[in-house]
Amino acid sequence: MGDRWLSTKLLAHLEMMRPYTLFHAGMLGFAAGMFLSRGEAAWWRLVLCFLVPTLGWLAGLYAGDYYDRELDAIAKPHRPVPSGRVGAQEAFSFMVGYILLGYGLAFVLSWFAFVIAVLTTVFGIAYSRTFKRQAILGNLDRGLLACFTVLFAGAAVHNLEGMGWSVLVLVGIFFFHDSSSNLVGAIRDAEGDREAGYRTVPVVYGISRAVWISDLLALSWLAFAVPLFFHYRSQGGAAALFSLSLLITIGVFGTLFFYRKRLTRPQALNAHKAMVIERLILSAAVALIYGPAVVVLSLLAAVIAATEISQIILRNRYEFGVKES
Repeated sequence: MGDRWLSTKLLAHLEMMRPYTLFHAGMLGFAAGMFLSRGEAAWWRLVLCFLVPTLGWLAGLYAGDYYDRELDAIAKPHRPVPSGRVGAQEAFSFMVGYILLGYGLAFVLSWFAFVIAVLTTVFGIAYSRTFKRQAILGNLDRGLLACFTVLFAGAAVHNLEGMGWSVLVLVGIFFFHDSSSNLVGAIRDAEGDREAGYRTVPVVYGISRAVWISDLLALSWLAFAVPLFFHYRSQGGAAALFSLSLLITIGVFGTLFFYRKRLTRPQALNAHKAMVIERLILSAAVALIYGPAVVVLSLLAAVIAATEISQIILRNRYEFGVKES
């Protein structure tokens, strides 16, 4: 009985951790730290650039399950909190624990990194509690969290003094990129959000217009990314990874646009599954501009493997309450 309870509890927490999305914030922090330091940051700072945003992302995932527990009870009762496998107070306690651990590590880096970590928490909780339900504000809030990750990495490697074009370009890329991918996630959840009274973009404006908006946001991040990688075109590895990211992006948003008037939830979910891989590749492309290839590519291979395996094993279970077929 005890072993069964423990395995059920561990699986529930693994579902809440969503390892198929978990590594995005860490990869972005690592990439921004590597790029903004021109590959010269101490290794332990780059490790914390990965770890602290990952802890923040974990806290955000638990916050989402905690604050969405009433919505999930209607649309997704199989999820850990509404199903009773994880208590609401338990989810809240884990969220606070991840936040405090992240704060401690951020303070080790610098006081400014700590301040940015606090701001990220404020806007992360605001997303889960309020903005997620308020159409485009929720999607833009998620883009803003990506901007904070870039600024955090800059503060972590002590290279924000002049700000400069490099910080602004990264902020432009990932603000629009994460706003766009978050909107695709909202398209996937449109049916449940409508039933629960959430005013997300696809609920308010319809699926077709939501796809149009997500496509425009994707074009916006490409408007920043293409000049960046053209400028560093001599870095062949970075250019190759960006080209792969670009191909996946074209495939995903081209498909969404083609099916926009008859898009199904499984199609939107498949689009998001591709995007969680694409954004890891994009961050690695940024890191590879100055970072050592063996380190960047090894890390990319590890997080893609963990992401894809967890998508196969866990994602349909969490989204639909069933095992992958």
